[in-house]
Amino acid sequence: MSKELALLDGRDDPKPSERAPGNWPEKPDMLLNIRNLRIEATVYPPRESPRNMILVHDVSLTLERGKVLGLIGESGAGKSTIGLASMGYGRGGVRITGGEVVLNDRDILTGGASGMRRLRGREVCYVAQSAAAAFNPAYRLMDQVIEAALLHGTGTRAEAKIRAVELFKKLNLPDPENIGRRFPHQVSGGQLQRVMTAMALCSSPDLIVFDEPTTALDVTTQIDVLAAIRDAIRDTGVAALYITHDLAVVAQVANEIAVLRHGKLIERGVTQQIINNPGEQYTRALVSVRRIAHEQRDCDSPPVGYQY
Repeated sequence: MSKELALLDGRDDPKPSERAPGNWPEKPDMLLNIRNLRIEATVYPPRESPRNMILVHDVSLTLERGKVLGLIGESGAGKSTIGLASMGYGRGGVRITGGEVVLNDRDILTGGASGMRRLRGREVCYVAQSAAAAFNPAYRLMDQVIEAALLHGTGTRAEAKIRAVELFKKLNLPDPENIGRRFPHQVSGGQLQRVMTAMALCSSPDLIVFDEPTTALDVTTQIDVLAAIRDAIRDTGVAALYITHDLAVVAQVANEIAVLRHGKLIERGVTQQIINNPGEQYTRALVSVRRIAHEQRDCDSPPVGYQY
């Protein structure tokens, strides 16, 4: 398997109507439909009265079964906030104040606490940026990987262990038959990130939210982990939201890309169109920054900047 970062091939250009943010018709194989999502938080400036801040401005997104949608943008664009909202979750102080999050033909925001417990870990799972923070150091890896599958009754303990070992093999983990016996501190950071991906896949969810899963790793390990994640998504057919600020990363895994800025959807299109023919000025700036970062420039060349 090549470790070089190369753009995916074979994407069709979108229809003109599909390039307008939020203008996405229902489809029979639709898994996730986020409609006019608004998320707010209360801020407490020093020596000022508390006030509301809008973090996500009426964003609409759709995702088909088995597809991967990349969410990209600079820090503070709302990527992770939207990703967590697809699970019906908001970080402390964050409130979902408008819109719908329709997963498997029902609005999960109206399901209450019991509905969320049935949803999370079964229909939708989350892969965090920091694998070390996601595992309990006191329990062996296998017990944590199969926990959600047992909790939601997707199989017996023996069946869940067989599923976990199969995923360990798919994710190219060493000694897949026995790595589950180790504790989190007994594997490397890259291996632990792949174990967390196996944990998310073990209960056979419909959707996984990948929240910058390779950012905390060194470059060489990033490539290995990314290749393993990409192959696991392809082989299992799970749909995914892949959150990142790195275009080179998202081009490896995403069928489509949605560009966010300041909590607003700037542009959406198939991967090749966004990379090679972006329609919005801000998207062109992101793409140009990536190209500048990868070009070899003469030492005497003047610095390159961009003003938006």
